[in-house]
Amino acid sequence: MTTEHKAADYLARQGLRCVDMLELLRRDGGALRYAGPAGVLLWDKESGAWFLSARSEEDLSRALTLIPPEARLAVCHESWYLEALETRLGLKGQAFFQSVWTGGPPPELPPFRGELRRLGQEWAETVAAAYGRTFGDIDYIRGAIDRGMLGLFEGDVLAGFVGVHDEGSLGMLEVLPPYRRRGYGLVLLLAAVGMAVREGRYAYGQVAEHNAASLALQQKAGMTVCPEKIYWLME
Repeated sequence: MTTEHKAADYLARQGLRCVDMLELLRRDGGALRYAGPAGVLLWDKESGAWFLSARSEEDLSRALTLIPPEARLAVCHESWYLEALETRLGLKGQAFFQSVWTGGPPPELPPFRGELRRLGQEWAETVAAAYGRTFGDIDYIRGAIDRGMLGLFEGDVLAGFVGVHDEGSLGMLEVLPPYRRRGYGLVLLLAAVGMAVREGRYAYGQVAEHNAASLALQQKAGMTVCPEKIYWLME
């Protein structure tokens, strides 16, 4: 068994909690930095984030030494070593739930007014202004458009959009204020899931633990929410 296969086997046995690491390993085998009997460490060159899962003190110790103390972005997938990782990096962890499409084929979209189109770079400034999150600067949005961002249009007017974050999770879902309460959020999420499934990617999202509205939307879309939290460490 190769080291990559060893890592994939370990991650698969962790269930939905490590689906983000499975997607990263699928996309880039070069991301693997450590694979032990009870632990895996990946590094994503796109986001610069370190992804860690560990089930033993020995594997945790070996993996931690490989994460540079100056790293500014990391994800831990078990709570028992969160404090150790926070101490090493000088960052605080924020809890998220993973939601995963486990329904097989791409989902059918409910009836809706308008049409879905893949966005081009001419929409980057509009999307960046509407999104306005921490990762919503213009360069980040341009990268998301290159990865594949969908827009929902009423005529020629953009009503909402959804994309893929650089580490692989579905996100950046936004319905513009005049078009809310029309079911467009569900349409966009299901469309993003379908695109991921057709492209052979793991269709998953990450939702902050107290974002009840987003969690409800994920469940309405038929996604399975993993009850175990993961923790993003960031500035």
